[in-house]
Amino acid sequence: MVNEINVKTLLNKNKTRDNWFLGNYTLNPYVGCSMDCIYCYTRGSKYGGNYGNKVSAKSNAVPILKKQLKNRIRTKGVL
Repeated sequence: MVNEINVKTLLNKNKTRDNWFLGNYTLNPYVGCSMDCIYCYTRGSKYGGNYGNKVSAKSNAVPILKKQLKNRIRTKGVL
């Protein structure tokens, strides 16, 4: 079962540039996972381990992302 949640932000600024994806930002359109893979990187991270069947889609993701991108371009000129 997928729950829907509303969020205030969607775009996350990294402290350092990601060497694998070469990006300065991350974006997660959902929270949780129903797969419960044993090799998942979140098991050892601050986000915890077993999500079980808890998956929450960020239902207001598109308008929030548009707003954040517009603000970023307006204040910094670039991403």
